[in-house]
This record gives sequence, structure tokens and C-alpha cells, in this order.
Amino acid sequence: MIDHFEQNRPVHLARRDVYFERAVELISAHQMHSAHEIDPDRYEEVLLLLRVARQHARFSVRHTGRNEIDEQFCRFVEMLTGNVKAVLSMINLKGMVERSGDSFFNFLGENKASAALQGEEYLRRANDLIRSIHNTLQLAGDPFERLKKENGEAATEEERLRYTKAREHFMQLVKDEYKSREKDVSHRLGRRHY
Repeated sequence: MIDHFEQNRPVHLARRDVYFERAVELISAHQMHSAHEIDPDRYEEVLLLLRVARQHARFSVRHTGRNEIDEQFCRFVEMLTGNVKAVLSMINLKGMVERSGDSFFNFLGENKASAALQGEEYLRRANDLIRSIHNTLQLAGDPFERLKKENGEAATEEERLRYTKAREHFMQLVKDEYKSREKDVSHRLGRRHY
């Protein structure tokens, strides 16, 4: 009987790696550019990338219990996904408070200044989570590279070739998606591409 997850492991590993690496790039780019402004679209994209990475991390585990490092990485990606969801939750709560004006806090007998403070508190929490995610990802760099190396060393020559081919394909897909989104954002802002 053919185990399709086993047979397609190089493809799952390639997709896991590419989508995880792209999520890390987006988080790192945010940390370098601004500690206070948070683009919810960026974190929606990070969440999508991590979900794909998590799914393929699960698919890439050859044998439960015998693939411990791959399983640990899968749980690590699940934890990151939860943290990004928390960031988005804080951003959404901040937006809710800002959009509600007085009505939201009238129920509590509070004024608009209290609402603004609450919105700032949600933003602070989101930024704290982002710093925590960024710091965790800095720690994860070397272990992730070791994991990729160990997976490559344990693979056959054919599996390594399939991984490389799949990785190139997924990298192009991610780049094309990024270009498409950038073009869409620029178009919405009234800019032209020449």
C-alpha cells in the first residue's frame, strides 16, 4: 500500500519551509520598520502563510514518535499561529473601540478619553506580542536550519531533487502572490506601475 504522505514528503517539506520562511520575513520586516503601526493585512497574510506551513509540517511527519524534531517544529508553528491570531485579535479590538465612539463605553459610564486609552492598550498588547514573536523567531533560526539540513541528509538523492524542484516552485508562487498584492495595493492607492 502506498503512503501518499511518505511519498510526497519532499514536496510537503518544501512547502512547509518556503511558507514558514516567508512568514518570518514579513514579521521581521514589520519589526524593522515600525514598532507602533500594525498593518492588519500583513498579519492576515502571515497567518495564512503559517497555516499552510503548519498543515504541510503535519503532512511531512513520516512516523509519529520517530520524527520528533519535525513534530516539535510542527508544534512550534502551531504556537506561532496562535500568537499571530492574538495579534490580530488585539488589532480588531482596537478597531472596534475606535469605531464605536462613545456608544461602546456609554454602557460602562465611561467617556471618549477612556475609549481612546483602551484602544491604545490593545495596540500596546499587540506590539508586545509582535516583539515576543520576533524574539522567538530569532531563537528559532539556527534550529530551523539544522532541521532542514537533517531532513536533507536523511533524504535520498531523488527526494532531495524533488524537494529542490518543489521549493523553487513554491518560492515563485509566493513571489508572484506578493507582486500581485503589491500591485493591487498600489492600484487602490492610485499609483501606476511603469
